[in-house]
Amino acid sequence: MNIGQIKVLCWGSAGLLSAGLALYVGLFVKDLERKRTPPDPNLIAKELDKAEAVKAKAADLVAYDDVRRLYLPQCDKCKELGVRCRHLNWTGKPPPPPDPKTNNGEPSKPPAVAMNELVKIQYCQVDLSDRKLSRVWLKYRPKAAVQNNTTAGGGFWMKEGDHLAAPHDYARIEKIDSQAVTFAFEDGRGDEKIYPDEFDSKTTIVQVDQDGVIRPKLGGVPKGDVKPWQPTRTTAYGTNRFMLGTDDMAYANENYAKILADEVRTGRHQDPRTGKYDGIEVESVTPNSFAERHGAQEGDVIKSINGQPVTSVQEAITYAKNNADKYSSWEIVVENRGKTRTVVYESPRE
Repeated sequence: MNIGQIKVLCWGSAGLLSAGLALYVGLFVKDLERKRTPPDPNLIAKELDKAEAVKAKAADLVAYDDVRRLYLPQCDKCKELGVRCRHLNWTGKPPPPPDPKTNNGEPSKPPAVAMNELVKIQYCQVDLSDRKLSRVWLKYRPKAAVQNNTTAGGGFWMKEGDHLAAPHDYARIEKIDSQAVTFAFEDGRGDEKIYPDEFDSKTTIVQVDQDGVIRPKLGGVPKGDVKPWQPTRTTAYGTNRFMLGTDDMAYANENYAKILADEVRTGRHQDPRTGKYDGIEVESVTPNSFAERHGAQEGDVIKSINGQPVTSVQEAITYAKNNADKYSSWEIVVENRGKTRTVVYESPRE
């Protein structure tokens, strides 16, 4: 195709476009008068009546009172009561269930908490001549949410008739004797007894008489046939050192599943940096239980047994069973809140 043919093609296309545009303008001007006429209102109403009404969704509706309370510092009802209100809940959480009602329609009482879960008795001072002079040294457990005394010992002296600190002031000390402390309750439930904690051998006993402290006589190393130390109950004989009791060992061998289910709750611990399992975490321990008496503490992470890393309870049990005849001393490496300690358990000597 030469230049002349291209020119003819371009001129022809331009002419067709100009003719089409002129035709469109002519038709528009011819029909302009009709376009200026407003639409018939009757026709519009008739067409709108044919359309179905839009149904509002219930989920899209917001009560006026709720919107009003959103912008007002107080709603009328709370203003009458003299309280500051914030009724709207934007968290997405469902509202708390209503308080359970009794048969009489009154709110039911919350379940009672056993006193041995709230307090522990360190020791009792009993005066047999005058009960009013008897007293106990008491400490609150973490579950009680009461701050213990900041002085030495971290507890409180209490006598008969004294009430516990709020919010447990519904309980009072009813009786103190040489065996236990009896608590009575204002909510009508039956009395409860708490026994003092068992003595541990880490505490020093000082014997005195009229002349002062009685010091033990120093002697040489005993000779002869002496029966090895075989306590029936596990006994602490130093910091983080325990001599296992024969009865306790038999009980643990027969009831280890029950101990793990009822007295201590464990889980696998993960290193927060690597995400790998690196121990067995003690999540909770029942107060005064077999596990607590053997040194278990909430927050402990068991790292190894006799140098063998363990990451699950089943792994630890398997290792202990397979090496029961090999070791008479068990060294447990435990980490708690960044601090590491070694707990040693000695088997009874034969």
